[in-house]
Amino acid sequence: MKRCLWVVPKGIFPVRDGARVANQALLKSVRPHFNELDIMLFNEEDSDELHISLYNSEFNPTNVYFFKRASFSNKIKKLIFLGKSFLTKPSLPVTTGYFHTERQKHEVSQVLSHRQYDVIVFDGLHPFTAFMDLPEFKNIPVIYRAHNVEGDLWSTAASKTKNTIIQKLLLWQGRKMAHLEMTLAARAQKVWCIAEEDLNRFKSLQNGDDKNLVLIPVGLDFKKSIHDHSEKKSDKINLLFLGKMDWAPNKDGLKWFLEEVWPMIDSSRFELQIVGSGDSSWGVDLFKSPGINFQGFAKDLEAVYASCDFSIIPIRYGSGTRIKVIESISKEVPIISTDMGVQGSGLNDYFKAESADEWIKMINSLDRTRGLEVAGIAFTKLEEMYSPTSIAKKAIGSITI
Repeated sequence: MKRCLWVVPKGIFPVRDGARVANQALLKSVRPHFNELDIMLFNEEDSDELHISLYNSEFNPTNVYFFKRASFSNKIKKLIFLGKSFLTKPSLPVTTGYFHTERQKHEVSQVLSHRQYDVIVFDGLHPFTAFMDLPEFKNIPVIYRAHNVEGDLWSTAASKTKNTIIQKLLLWQGRKMAHLEMTLAARAQKVWCIAEEDLNRFKSLQNGDDKNLVLIPVGLDFKKSIHDHSEKKSDKINLLFLGKMDWAPNKDGLKWFLEEVWPMIDSSRFELQIVGSGDSSWGVDLFKSPGINFQGFAKDLEAVYASCDFSIIPIRYGSGTRIKVIESISKEVPIISTDMGVQGSGLNDYFKAESADEWIKMINSLDRTRGLEVAGIAFTKLEEMYSPTSIAKKAIGSITI
């Protein structure tokens, strides 16, 4: 295939959350199938451009376009910006306001006017709004790589709140997000779904029509660890929570775990490492509890995984494949999770817990040796499912241009 434009909603490097892992993994594996590859990033930080050497070494792109999108540390300014965005484009969800500004649309238009693409891949939903009204975009084939079902995240979040006003606002925005997502799905030649549950959900939203739906999971390299997880410096069993701190399902699950489960765990026997980027201000007091080590963003995830005995995933809602599930097993670290936490991964070999009592009982009975046995079985099974080479061939094979 000759020329592709790959569009992502934020800078890929440093790879510090599941979405970025998914972006990097698929883009790297499909790169050999294109003669030319341009990458378009809508980044919040100017520092993203400092990672150009990583983009070049990982993806060998023809061009990389860094488009700065608005970001606000001041919440009042952020609300004002989103309010203006709603008044300008009331049919769109407010969170797309960072992408459909006149400046962003002009920058995209300039690229499309000077580069002729065989296909555009939207690796995420939101940047589509910078393209959708441009005449230069009208006849270009499109692929939508869906990380989850965006509209469902809003409706599920609405069901979790007891505030009637907030609930109505979330449902209202959720309907807008669902409409936007189906607009892109209808426009796309193919929708690459990360998880089978998502594929089935898109099928139901398209009234049973699945001809443009393809299951393209995240491909990761599985390599036997050089670390010996059975030899730990501490007698304590180390648990790991890894995830973006301000992603709603992560925040909900971790907050619930810290309030309902962790107070009943003996901190002389267990330690919890919390690792992840994003706004963590909501947990400042909770992170001070005995036995908790909040690290925030960690550059060296290999070292993080090597120091931990089990990964915990107390996720209670959301969709898409849990990248942390595949990544953890690829590092031979066993998982304790809800059913929702491993949804879409194909993982069956893990330690299951749903209620607070089940979590408490499960953690108190943990054994490192048994954990390594379960992780080893899971490693063998998932390694066969998530080969980057086979997944890339399936993705490229689904495109007909």
